[in-house]
Amino acid sequence: MPDTPILLLSSDPARVAALRGSLEGAAYRVDLAETIEGALGALVGHAILLIAEPHDATAAAACARVRATPSLRGLAICVLTPSTDVEARVAMIQAGADEVVPETIDPRELDARIQALLLRSTRAVALAGAAAESAAARRPRRSIAVFSPSGGVGTTTVAVNVAVALAAHHPGRVAIADMHLPFGQVATHLDIRPHRTITDLGRDDLALTDPSLVATYAERHASGLAVYAAPGTWDPAVVLTPEMAVAFIETATLAHDRIVLDLGSAVDERTVATLARVDAIILPVRPEVAALRALHSVADALAEHHVDLAKAAFVMNDLTGRESLRPKDVETALGRAPMGELPYDPQACIRAVNEGVPVVIGSPESAAAQALVRLASAVAGEAGHGDGHPAVQDRKQPSRFGGLFGGRG
Repeated sequence: MPDTPILLLSSDPARVAALRGSLEGAAYRVDLAETIEGALGALVGHAILLIAEPHDATAAAACARVRATPSLRGLAICVLTPSTDVEARVAMIQAGADEVVPETIDPRELDARIQALLLRSTRAVALAGAAAESAAARRPRRSIAVFSPSGGVGTTTVAVNVAVALAAHHPGRVAIADMHLPFGQVATHLDIRPHRTITDLGRDDLALTDPSLVATYAERHASGLAVYAAPGTWDPAVVLTPEMAVAFIETATLAHDRIVLDLGSAVDERTVATLARVDAIILPVRPEVAALRALHSVADALAEHHVDLAKAAFVMNDLTGRESLRPKDVETALGRAPMGELPYDPQACIRAVNEGVPVVIGSPESAAAQALVRLASAVAGEAGHGDGHPAVQDRKQPSRFGGLFGGRG
């Protein structure tokens, strides 16, 4: 296989000289490492590790170190040994070598063995990838954005509690991402002090496209929820572009079965791109004319940018206990029935934020917690979780608002 990259691990210059000449003569590209540590740091991008150490124990140790490195477990390893001891060769295979051949092997046979080893490795990777894709295809995936054009309507409270409620039914497979930048409060609501943030992730081009790497940027909450936190500080040099946001969603939905995104109330290109990409949208709204007007205006603008509002669920969040509009007025303004209503419960909600314990954990028997669990089940298409109540179904499904504000319904 012309130009196939091989990393040759050997601390013996004589072995290096002999092998390098024959391998390059067979059109392989040969790079060198003299130590195990050097090899581990240089293996990325190589198709095979060829070990030609004078001592069997060193070769076996190198095999074991490579196999203990998750990102290198699929690498093909061939060991050339001067030993005729069967036990030593068996030990190398048990340590992770794919091939163990005598050092005196003819260069043509070594070439043939390397090609056969690479072919087997390629097939194994392809089969593993196909199996993983098949398994991933069978697992339902859902990305849910929580957004409101008006601040102070409980967007983060809804996002955090929906995510935690979903995590209770999908342990270790649910994430929340704080995209209310830069001062989002998801970490505060969960009493987490993040070491890495979603903007750190935005600077890692490789992680944005690799599900195994993107997950390393998440903090783990006691509930099992993976948390991609906002930075909490403003740095004009740090950005998360619309393209980065979409790439993150695409990759994160491969790393997690469910991901909830707290978008806050900022209306910008990143928000629009995110809302266009996600599977479902939760729009919290207060039963007030001003809040409904703002939501109505933004909804029309989103529709102009090809955001499908049929995937949006409106949630009434009565934060004051002084409802200024009747439920029928709200439904008329929205053009559809809200999916749910979060009851006025200041004691549970304020304590949850101050203590960093979500309502569904700290006050699970409260009316607010039960409503949030029902909302999580309904918006994720999992009616039947929570207390068993079916999801509230929309009575109308317009693409835009109608009713009170003269919108095009």
